[in-house]
Amino acid sequence: MPLLTTRPSIAMKISVSLALVILIGLGSWQVDRLFWKQNLINERHTQAEKPPIAVPLTQTPDSAMAFRSAFAEGRFLNDQEMHLMARTRRGNVGFHLITPLEQADGSVILINRGWVPQDYRDPATRPESVIEDVVRVTGVLRLPQVKHWVQPENEPLKNQWFFVDVDAMAEDSGTELATRYYLELDETPVPGGLPIGGQAKVDLPNSHLQYAITWYSLALSLIVIFVLYHRRPKDDDASS
Repeated sequence: MPLLTTRPSIAMKISVSLALVILIGLGSWQVDRLFWKQNLINERHTQAEKPPIAVPLTQTPDSAMAFRSAFAEGRFLNDQEMHLMARTRRGNVGFHLITPLEQADGSVILINRGWVPQDYRDPATRPESVIEDVVRVTGVLRLPQVKHWVQPENEPLKNQWFFVDVDAMAEDSGTELATRYYLELDETPVPGGLPIGGQAKVDLPNSHLQYAITWYSLALSLIVIFVLYHRRPKDDDASS
């Protein structure tokens, strides 16, 4: 039974070629993303594992300092706490508790103390979290955030923040911050168990290898289908 009785049309060749270019391009892009994500995770781990430093007092943060292990000591300004909304933990909705910390020299920095369940927005429901004594806290340095297009606008009057706008938070709390870094606390236990620290994402999801394999597999499948389709026996062509 003779084979190769049909030849692909020019339109089909162009269509398949374009599809292959797109699929291979997507696969290669995911490979690039894979290495980028691995490097990012390694950088964050390296920074977080360094000996902690005092939170730098500067208004011009260095992006290379992101996730650097750091510490601060002072008193929480509990009456100025702010709620970073729509934060989940193990499938439960809550918020991150951000509180200014006044150090012994009078300098004030922002502290992301960790996650709190939504039902505990009122400080009266978690009195042990309202710490009046001098505390020493440790965590990682974070940079001011920029609003993502999908995020709602912050609503300071309702104490509903959706991204960390350091300047707006300073204005709302009526304090002059000594630095535009903020400190996100680690998992060190706290009285009453709330807030729950360690929410900084040092380990990031990295599924780019699976995505790359998927795109490359689709490209290979397209090639196989294209070849098999044009190697059909003559009788199949006549009956189709």
